[in-house]
Amino acid sequence: MDERFKNDITFYTALDRFLPPGTAALLPPLLDGHSVLLKVKAARSSKFGDYRPLRNAKHLHQITINNDLNPYAFMVTLLHEIAHMHAFEQFNNKVKPHGQEWKGIYSDILSPFISKDYLPADVYNSLLNHINGPTASSCSDPHLYQALKKYNPENNGLLLLESLPMGSHFIWRTGQVFEKAERVRKRYKCIDVKTKRVWFFHPMAEIEVLG
Repeated sequence: MDERFKNDITFYTALDRFLPPGTAALLPPLLDGHSVLLKVKAARSSKFGDYRPLRNAKHLHQITINNDLNPYAFMVTLLHEIAHMHAFEQFNNKVKPHGQEWKGIYSDILSPFISKDYLPADVYNSLLNHINGPTASSCSDPHLYQALKKYNPENNGLLLLESLPMGSHFIWRTGQVFEKAERVRKRYKCIDVKTKRVWFFHPMAEIEVLG
């Protein structure tokens, strides 16, 4: 699935089905006047979403979000990527992607959305803590990640890769079996047992332990 939206008159109506009720109405001040292409994509193991500037006549910015996120996770991821867009417009590539400049923009963008009118109490409280020192993403903040995870469509009993001992085997959602190897910077190196190809997984990736 790859749904594409541009910020025209139907943009916010289209987004409404992915977001907590009422929050789409808060987006126009963040997006109006910006030429943005939003893609809602099939789930990716390496990320929830991303941002990149475009160099074409139709759009100046592109944001992608995974389509398997629950509404609260979708909202936080979208706001994270919008913050990257604003940081790029203000500073171009002259600041760190998740440096102090981006953190300040991200906190300002999050603030109007942190309300009990839109969020359950646990997500509300986790976002209040998160906004005081936002990490690179929602899944880098374990407390926020756990609060968001509770609202996934089904409780599938999967474990987090972070909790698995080194050298253990696990099953990924594709059915592939991997061996967990060493951590490389912010991700774990994992080896496909069958093909020996190396993949890199986020520590908070949900996996099934091989019995």
